[in-house]
Amino acid sequence: MPQAAAEKAELTRQLRSFLAWVGEGRKLTQTGRVGLADARHLVELLGTGDAIDPKIGDRVFRTKSSEELAYLTRTVEWAKAARLVRVTGTRLVPVKKNATVAGKPLDLVLALLAAYPRLGKPLFPRNTWRQSLVGDEFPDISQALLTALLASPGPRPLASLNDIAYDMIAARYRLGLLTELQHDHLRKSIAVDVTIAMAALHVLGVAVLDREAGTAELTGLGQYAIRRVRGMPQPGDPLLRVQITLKDVTDPPVWRQVLIPAGYTLDRVHAVIQAAMGWQDSHLHAFWIGDRQYGAIYPDDEFEGLDESRFRFGDLVKAGERIRYEYDFGDGWEHELLIEADAEADAGTIYPACTAGEGACPPEDCGGPGGFADLKELLTGPASPERDEMRQWAGAGYDPARFNQAAASAAASAT
Repeated sequence: MPQAAAEKAELTRQLRSFLAWVGEGRKLTQTGRVGLADARHLVELLGTGDAIDPKIGDRVFRTKSSEELAYLTRTVEWAKAARLVRVTGTRLVPVKKNATVAGKPLDLVLALLAAYPRLGKPLFPRNTWRQSLVGDEFPDISQALLTALLASPGPRPLASLNDIAYDMIAARYRLGLLTELQHDHLRKSIAVDVTIAMAALHVLGVAVLDREAGTAELTGLGQYAIRRVRGMPQPGDPLLRVQITLKDVTDPPVWRQVLIPAGYTLDRVHAVIQAAMGWQDSHLHAFWIGDRQYGAIYPDDEFEGLDESRFRFGDLVKAGERIRYEYDFGDGWEHELLIEADAEADAGTIYPACTAGEGACPPEDCGGPGGFADLKELLTGPASPERDEMRQWAGAGYDPARFNQAAASAAASAT
């Protein structure tokens, strides 16, 4: 059971002891760190395993700051990220409104897991010769790693998780300028950081890190907690199977079949549509269900419809019904949503999920269905300066017939 597993997690025990030690507040150093005397006490109290004044050979290396104690630092920074404590001036004080969380182990695990992407740089060692790109990009990389673990039916090789982190970094940095030696160093650095990230999930009790086998795997608590934190359905929860068809687009048609949790509010359904279709969510949108219009409400906006964030999808539609969704009122991309069937979530699938589809999403701002038809005709026509210009604008690899179901499903599941 998740509750029993949460009570046994190493980090929940440490956090509860740490919060009890903080009490009404503790003095910090001028740099906002736990003082060294307090740090020595906490290492023993919490059982963090940090080595104070480590001896290497015949030399003793005196610990000069609590910043050198990686596991204690992780505990303190995690408590801050989860808003269990905060720094005010040179004091560490409890956040009163979250004081009851410590007494509820499962709630504590959920709060810590929700804060995990916010740990960022403090989770990883940094100095003049080592900078952590994983730490710099951790809000996104951490979510990708959690998704990969959730999608894995068994132990996941750390090497595959390293590749995920590397690919995300490669997409954001100009790695082509690195020498072969620098590239090798970067990959090794990423591998170390991914192992550190998995070790943090291990002490939280949501994953098992097997360093010898080189694998990581979610525990039952981890499967449950990630689904809860992300608002995903638990096994047995209701889903709606929806076919989304882009109207007035043919040769090929563009459509997606998706499984959407019935409990999602319409703003989350909007995010699923954007991700599964391949839009960039850079324009306004609206739903029409029955005789009512729903959309995003912004300050000083003249939108007269209902606030989409306040209505659950499953409360508004049922199997067999068709509703309308429009994106980009200038280009006028109308989508028909056919509610095909009711379904139930199973333990082996990540939701939302895209289960089928056809056709590539049109490029943004290409002029609606008419402009898209003209674009496709131009791209398949005879060579010309205009064709070359539009191919460059649409993207050299753009193919109107291309559809990657796995990529669409991965994008939808991340919403």
